Amino acid sequence: MRALLGRMARFGVIAAGVVAATSAFAADPVKIRIGWSTMPGHMIPVLYANPSILKHYGKSYTVEPILFRGSTPQITAMAAGEIDMAAFSATALALAVTNAGLDVKVVADIIQDGVDDWHSDTFLVRTDSGINKPEDLKGKRIATNAIGSASDTGMRVLLLNKGLIDKRDYTSIEVAFPNIPAMIEEGKVDMGMVVQPMSDQLVKSGKFKVLYTIKDSVGPSELVFLAARADFLAKNKQALADFFEDHVTAMRWFMDPKNKQEANAILSKFMKQPPENFNYMFTKADYFRDPYLVPNVKNIQTMLDASVKAGALPAPFTVAPKYVDLTFIEDAKKRVQANEGKSQ
Repeated sequence: MRALLGRMARFGVIAAGVVAATSAFAADPVKIRIGWSTMPGHMIPVLYANPSILKHYGKSYTVEPILFRGSTPQITAMAAGEIDMAAFSATALALAVTNAGLDVKVVADIIQDGVDDWHSDTFLVRTDSGINKPEDLKGKRIATNAIGSASDTGMRVLLLNKGLIDKRDYTSIEVAFPNIPAMIEEGKVDMGMVVQPMSDQLVKSGKFKVLYTIKDSVGPSELVFLAARADFLAKNKQALADFFEDHVTAMRWFMDPKNKQEANAILSKFMKQPPENFNYMFTKADYFRDPYLVPNVKNIQTMLDASVKAGALPAPFTVAPKYVDLTFIEDAKKRVQANEGKSQ
């Protein structure tokens, strides 16, 4: 009898431990710290603004969006353990592996540039600048958001094709995206890459014109994608499965035309701009995004090859299969499609 009571007591301790562990998991969802650098393109800071459509947010995971100037500054943050996922350009991914020694994986699409007749990022000059072709940039100052970013790579490749090399033929200056238009207008720089919706607005004003686009430089490309630390993926598989399901669900909610008014209101509140400024979002005037955020790995390689050509990378870098993990996003696609099928 005494032995039986002992076994029951031990079982009670084990059961209590299981309950405590379960409660701890429920009380402490996994925090996912995600870097981003531009809005509304990256969308990361607002994707969780409508909790009613998210099944798992606050239960198995939460998200902390962290702003950076561009892709490459996120490498240092990831190496320091300050972020778990990053909005990387192809160049940033390669530098994270080769320079920082990180084991990172491409996990999801963010934005694709120049796909078919969808938007391609624009490099603007003042209409009265006398700059009419890339060759006219010799001896000029060019604003770039961050050395090694996607737009920076596109700029360098095109100018290299025209025989222009940084420091020898032009000067590149790092400027945060929101400050580039004013720098061009005030004559502090001669050209810079301007993102939507500001790009179209400036061109319509008549004071600015498009000199070229990233598509002119490298063709269709996976401009920015979500990359994650491999150890973080391995450690948090279930929470991340829930995260990616919600991540895709949220983006599809924003993409749905029937939610346009509410989506614009969310973007308006975050960006502190009128809602109508975001009417272009998810139209051909915007970047292409895969409907289920599956990245175009082939077009990541396109940008990597362009980065080598531009001198942003010292040697060729192959992204697949070693630095790609699509298991989470493919599973999320299946889960979301199953949920959408049930609702029809």
